[in-house]
Amino acid sequence: LLAPLTRTANFSRRRLFISQLNLFTMAETRVPNKLYSTHPKNYGKGSRQCVVTGRKGGNGLIRKYGINMKRQAFRERALDMGWQKYS
Repeated sequence: LLAPLTRTANFSRRRLFISQLNLFTMAETRVPNKLYSTHPKNYGKGSRQCVVTGRKGGNGLIRKYGINMKRQAFRERALDMGWQKYS
């Protein structure tokens, strides 16, 4: 028969397992926590991106008229697209 594990041995095994788990599941990305970005995003701000730069949406993504560009990219290319600035 096996002797039961002591509390400290069980705790150190659990801590070792958690540290090994973090090495394999976390990846170096711009996304803060890979755990939340594993599921594909098909709706909301995170599902849309700029057609010029490819950056994810959020504040600053112009979606009106199907432009789908970040605000900074739109300001650079607005005159080429035929938009005029009035004031």
